[in-house]
Amino acid sequence: MIVLVLLVGGLTQVSRQSQGYDANSNRSLAAQGSVVAEQSNTTASQVRALMNNLQTQDRQALQASLDAAVQETARQSARADLAAGSAPSGSVAGEFAAVFAERAQSMSELRDALDGFLGMQPIPPAGIPATDSATSQSAVSSQTALLSVTQATNRIAAAGALLSRSDSEYRSVRRSLAAAAGNARLPRSVWISDPQLWQVGTLAAQVDLIATSSTLEATHYVLLRTVRLSPPALPPPPGTPSTLSVLSPTSLLGVTVVLGNDGSSGEPHASVRLTLANQSSGATATQVESTALALGGSVALPTATFHVKPGFTYELTVAVIPPTGQALTAGTVTQQALQVAPGT
Repeated sequence: MIVLVLLVGGLTQVSRQSQGYDANSNRSLAAQGSVVAEQSNTTASQVRALMNNLQTQDRQALQASLDAAVQETARQSARADLAAGSAPSGSVAGEFAAVFAERAQSMSELRDALDGFLGMQPIPPAGIPATDSATSQSAVSSQTALLSVTQATNRIAAAGALLSRSDSEYRSVRRSLAAAAGNARLPRSVWISDPQLWQVGTLAAQVDLIATSSTLEATHYVLLRTVRLSPPALPPPPGTPSTLSVLSPTSLLGVTVVLGNDGSSGEPHASVRLTLANQSSGATATQVESTALALGGSVALPTATFHVKPGFTYELTVAVIPPTGQALTAGTVTQQALQVAPGT
């Protein structure tokens, strides 16, 4: 009998300790989770304002807003994971983390849908070199196949459905925490305040407005950033015209061009034409180089090589081949008179 009493007493003590641990864990989750929920509410408010005024945005502002929503929800999801600790899926803490993971996923899907419809791409993170050709080509190639109105509408609606589900799951988490040991409280957190705005019919009308928005229309402006010669030009000798660049004796001339994109969309096939004309014989040689060019990016093209003769004068013309729709011509053409010094 004494053994049985001790056993029951021990189990009761363990139960009390377990309840105390659960209560503390739930309160800790609510304390940390409240911060994440408030941050999420701020992002939700910004996204609702964006969705209500999509057609009035310009491309750069829209892309920046979409990128910010993706980055903020990703950070919130990471913080929710920390708040949940190592809780297994299906537990209250695990369900809490899942809510914010779904919100982060929905923002990625929303950005992909709008970028795919408008032919935009995320702004490269700070630290990636502007002349990183591989990055530029990857960023632009992902946008070469544009989404149709129907595809964009359905993808935005799917992102909205995911947000709606996360709202429902969050409400469930709030109720579960409030009823569990510790009676912990989480603040309200709602992303979809008007479900009608995320229905296919409403979204289809909005996507139509986006398609006809003058501020969201793509503009094209590919221009020359730099043109470098190899061998480089020498200091001009006395009496040489200032318009003439003198090169050291050589039989090969290398020309390296850096193209820039100051338009509002990526350019999958930015091209430049290089022409070298012998001023004595009139013979010309032409090369065309192309690259994918991300929005706001700059890319160094492969060096074009021309055969030249010492003692001869040439005219080098480097001209951007404007993409369809480009009206601006400033900075797209350069001409340079070159004289290869005689051999010694």
